[in-house]
Amino acid sequence: MAKVDDVLAALGEIAPSGLAFADDPIGLQVGDPGAEVQCAVVALDPSREAAEFATGHRAQLLLTHHPLLFHPTRRLAAGDGPSGLAFHLIQSGIACVAAHTNWDVAHGGINDTLAARLGLTEVNAFGSTPDQAQVKLVAFCPEGAVDGVIEAASQAGAGLIGAYRRCAFLSRGTGTFVPGAVASPTVGQVGRTETVDEVRVEMVLPAARMVEVAAAVRAAHPYEEPAFDFFSLVPPPGHPIGRVGPLSAATTLGEFAKSVERTLATACRTWGAADRRIERVAVVGGAGDDEWPAAREARADVLVTGEVAQHQGLAASQAGFALIEAGHYATEQPGMAALRDAMAKAMPSVEWLLFEPPPGVAGRPL
Repeated sequence: MAKVDDVLAALGEIAPSGLAFADDPIGLQVGDPGAEVQCAVVALDPSREAAEFATGHRAQLLLTHHPLLFHPTRRLAAGDGPSGLAFHLIQSGIACVAAHTNWDVAHGGINDTLAARLGLTEVNAFGSTPDQAQVKLVAFCPEGAVDGVIEAASQAGAGLIGAYRRCAFLSRGTGTFVPGAVASPTVGQVGRTETVDEVRVEMVLPAARMVEVAAAVRAAHPYEEPAFDFFSLVPPPGHPIGRVGPLSAATTLGEFAKSVERTLATACRTWGAADRRIERVAVVGGAGDDEWPAAREARADVLVTGEVAQHQGLAASQAGFALIEAGHYATEQPGMAALRDAMAKAMPSVEWLLFEPPPGVAGRPL
């Protein structure tokens, strides 16, 4: 029987936590990691209606894009709002998991799905990247302990590089030490110099996970005083959130906006001349209006996003760049169907359902 922990592991393969932006509260927010899961519901928002849908289908897990608890809460009590919904889910035995910016960025995620729906070809990534501070773990282990240390560190959050987990580099060398008078050495004798063959294990991790990874290494390492360090890293170029690519055929801004409306079953607002030529399109689902300068730099003719604030629309217009606002729900819901399909493929023993609210309900506009 699958457990919540198994869902988290599968989700980590599909939307790795290392792709999330800093301070994004992804992962398990409510529930027991050891609880069994036979049925799970995927929804864009953690709404009361989504929770009722999950309860009605006797689901044990609700997987949403937008986190239920985005900010710290001081109380969990029956009532309205996120804390009230969290209380309801706990009472109902339903775990709540969020895949937010990690699913925006991930291969096959929100923005890949949106790009495919709108007919973009030769798609590339552009825009903001996760800015989590990273460190590198360097630990020294006897040969027989290497796998255990790597696994423990991985479970604690180390070794995630893009869509790959349990990533480590190993090099072999020689360690030397003299056990002190009060030591209880696993290898060697008190007061005598000992030389041992050891393996250097290197793994990257978010700086915020150092305490957990350090505890995991100590627990898995056979030595009384394991030798390991953390080194600060200059982050390499990350995984951008947006997608950009050409259309199969050039069109005008007015005609393309109509195509977006038909494809996403939505109403659009457009900034720019209707007869403007459109060949190359950028997309950022949800609230992505601040990515328009990056879209312009990526040689896009227009950015399609879910929300456009007035000041962003004005700034883009003044810069001669076109915007299409297609709605938060319309630009992200297709990606939730893709997440349901990906989770169903990864965990066929679990029944995976997609919650699609009717127009005017649970954040879906009329």
